[in-house]
Amino acid sequence: MYKEITPNIMVENVKETIDFYTTNLGFEVVLTVPEKGETLNFAIVKKDSVSIMFEAKEELIQEYPTLKTEEIKPSFTLFIVVQNVEELYDCLKDKVKIAKEIHQTFYGRSEFAIFDNNNNILTIAC
Repeated sequence: MYKEITPNIMVENVKETIDFYTTNLGFEVVLTVPEKGETLNFAIVKKDSVSIMFEAKEELIQEYPTLKTEEIKPSFTLFIVVQNVEELYDCLKDKVKIAKEIHQTFYGRSEFAIFDNNNNILTIAC
């Protein structure tokens, strides 16, 4: 039986990615490897019931050589459900790069999408 899923996202700079998620989206750092320092290899951040892992490109490729690439090109989106999408949109719209303005979907959700600092698309919905 599956219990949860936590994406592990390849990034160029773990520290800068942590800064984006903590500053803009209110995530908290759960773990970093190493614990301190300017160069981090890995991190886990969490906000409420959402956890995301970030791993430095070199480390992830060492673990999974088939992921080797010259340039990281996002090939997925994250879909995050929140309680008040309009409030979060108002908070973020002038701070981050918007991928899709807030709108009503054909499936009845209000949502918008942003790019993170690695150009991953985060769709945020209510």
